[in-house]
Amino acid sequence: MARRADGSARTDMIEGMAVSTSMLCLVHCLALPLLLLLTPGFLGLFLLSEKFHFIALALVVPSALAAFWLGYRRHRGALPALLGGAGAACLAGALLPPVGEGTETAITVCGSLLLVVGHGLNWRLRRRVSCPVTIAR
Repeated sequence: MARRADGSARTDMIEGMAVSTSMLCLVHCLALPLLLLLTPGFLGLFLLSEKFHFIALALVVPSALAAFWLGYRRHRGALPALLGGAGAACLAGALLPPVGEGTETAITVCGSLLLVVGHGLNWRLRRRVSCPVTIAR
């Protein structure tokens, strides 16, 4: 990975990890019924367990916070962070006890979509910001 003076290579890596975890969450939510039909036994029990959802949330939230913070520092646009924050709040809210299974899935899918859109916008805004050019004398 090429090292750039503005640190964008590191930010690209963090943003990529954050987008990947959000996409993984979305794929999990949308593909779960199909996976349960195709995969019997332990894997099906793990995907249905609350442990999986808490582990996924523990991976998604820190990577998203880092990506949105680094993006904001560079482009000063608040919308990606607001969308991402709303998405993370949806993911956390879906794990609350009184939420039913169908509602949990709907809230989780909405949260994942908000995160993906926020990351995409964050990525695009970071790319638009011009890097300062330093001239060696």
